[in-house]
Amino acid sequence: MGGLLTAPLVVFDYFSNAMTLLGWIINNAIWNVMVATGIAAVPFITLVLSEWFKARQEGDEAGTKGILTVNRIETRLYAMILAYAFTCLPLLQVQLATADIDESRSLECGTRQFASGGWSEGAFGATENAIGGQQARMPLWWAGVHAVSHGVTAAAIHAIPCSTDFESIRMELDLHSIEDPGLQQEVGEFQRQCFGPARNRLLQEGGTIEATRAMDVDWIGSNYFQTTPGYYDSFYAGRPIAGFPYDADRDVSRPNTGSGLPGYPSCQEWWSAENVGLRARLHEEISPGFWDDFRSVFTSSDAEDYVIRRLVSPRSGAASGNLDQGVVGFRGLDGGSSFWDATVTAGSAIGGTLSILPFQAGMDMLKQALPMVQGILVMAIIICLPFVMVISSYSFKVAGMATFGLFAMWFLTFWWELARWINSNLVNLLYRSDAAKLSWLSAANNLYDRMVLQFVEGMM
Repeated sequence: MGGLLTAPLVVFDYFSNAMTLLGWIINNAIWNVMVATGIAAVPFITLVLSEWFKARQEGDEAGTKGILTVNRIETRLYAMILAYAFTCLPLLQVQLATADIDESRSLECGTRQFASGGWSEGAFGATENAIGGQQARMPLWWAGVHAVSHGVTAAAIHAIPCSTDFESIRMELDLHSIEDPGLQQEVGEFQRQCFGPARNRLLQEGGTIEATRAMDVDWIGSNYFQTTPGYYDSFYAGRPIAGFPYDADRDVSRPNTGSGLPGYPSCQEWWSAENVGLRARLHEEISPGFWDDFRSVFTSSDAEDYVIRRLVSPRSGAASGNLDQGVVGFRGLDGGSSFWDATVTAGSAIGGTLSILPFQAGMDMLKQALPMVQGILVMAIIICLPFVMVISSYSFKVAGMATFGLFAMWFLTFWWELARWINSNLVNLLYRSDAAKLSWLSAANNLYDRMVLQFVEGMM
């Protein structure tokens, strides 16, 4: 076929490519059956018979009823022929191509970003576009609807602001874990021998903990415990630690020590020593690529501590299990609280915690399945078009309804992308400080808020 008889159309993913092509192949088969059996001509015959019946009902006194009948038949016939030609006759060969997606830019922005410079090949080859050797054809009107709908959808997606995808950063951080078993054991020892005693001493002193400090003293790398005399500088490792040299003044009375053997560092040295300290070794557990992406967003000197905190904290949320750590949440935006609010929050957190893992798994499946369901529904509408047009007697009104139905179904792609963007940027929209966003990434903030975000994502 010549280029003028080809409809070069674009779809947004390979599944839609397959479903759209399959829909038009089945559409063509149904239409061929209707033409071969004469069903496609029934609306024209019905038009003539219905107008003749109306004329017979008017009686003999209508002297010009023959002319009126011819005029009515002629007018409706022209409209039906136009609808038939534009919405039913498969004149154009379907040539589908899948949009070329800029993967790196999409990860950066949190929404699908289309690459400039053309399209990739279709799911079935740029020259074939066939399934089982069958090629598809489509009418002029639906080719135009396809092109306009996808153009408007792509423009709407492009209009979504490109901003930092905090959700992808958090998810990438969740993929990191302490792989070295020896380092895992050492972190546990540090928690028992350093963080636990320091935390107990702080509580025994009975002093008030400011809200800004409460979050800091809830994890093993607490800056307060490192810099305040009487805490990490007063506690020591319970065994010799590799990388820390023997110090006679400090280690002479301790077992398994001596010249050339490791020593017993203070908790302050054990955590912060360059290259051999726990913090430096935990830093190496995070991939360099993640650090590059992270530093491009957060430039504060203590930002890396939040990442390390996430690495050593329980995956269920706040390190201390406290649901109210001084970070203003969605419920606390009014500034007030009560015993009843606290009780409801605690109950919600317990129930939410029990359901959050299956909910997250279900949401991940839902996000994967909904665009595929969208492609199947589009295919179903395309397959039904011959039935709809014939039964409606090639009605422009019905064609218009089908047009808006297809447009609405294709435009769902924009709503999926908008939901992804809101899910990725809601924390940025609500929390304007880097400290709050960092604590959210490190799971140091309110667990209740995290669960609220999950249900907001489900609603979207």
